[in-house]
Amino acid sequence: MSKTAVIDIDNTLWEFSDALYREMKKINNDCSTPDQWDIFNIWERYCSLEDFIAMINTIHHNQDSDEYRPYPEAQNFLSSLKDRGFHIIIASHRTPETAEPTQRWLARHGLPYDQLHLSHDKTVLFQDADVVVDDLPRTLEKAVENGALATGLLFPWNRAHAENGFKLFQNLDAVLDHILMSSERVLI
Repeated sequence: MSKTAVIDIDNTLWEFSDALYREMKKINNDCSTPDQWDIFNIWERYCSLEDFIAMINTIHHNQDSDEYRPYPEAQNFLSSLKDRGFHIIIASHRTPETAEPTQRWLARHGLPYDQLHLSHDKTVLFQDADVVVDDLPRTLEKAVENGALATGLLFPWNRAHAENGFKLFQNLDAVLDHILMSSERVLI
């Protein structure tokens, strides 16, 4: 029986917050470093919504640049899920125009997946998801509401939400262990 894992890209497969910080510094030199971003919408303190969207689009359109590398354990994380029968849907809040650089980036770094879903509402995938891996608390809470195992990486902006029905970890190896242990319990 195939299981479905919906996996985010930004701050899940790579350190998006560092790239966003570099872009934000171009607009507002007073921007705090990502280790001080205690809320997700930290950008509201430093720039307009239009500037924020432009920064994100710049990063996503240039995803396949040499400077944007996945976490070292990202390839093993996805491969291990595939090897255990998971259907992997890479889902990201991105415009459809960023599909090509995103696909090139995934291929360039050997990051296996079955399907790519780029939209501003990845939660439409959750009703059929067994696992959701993301960094945003509201996304993980929605996954839990839909009965999925929700987990992700721990950051300052999601730390306060870590007990809202999902677990957060320091790295993808620990996330993988959690998913595999939880999956084994369900099968027993």
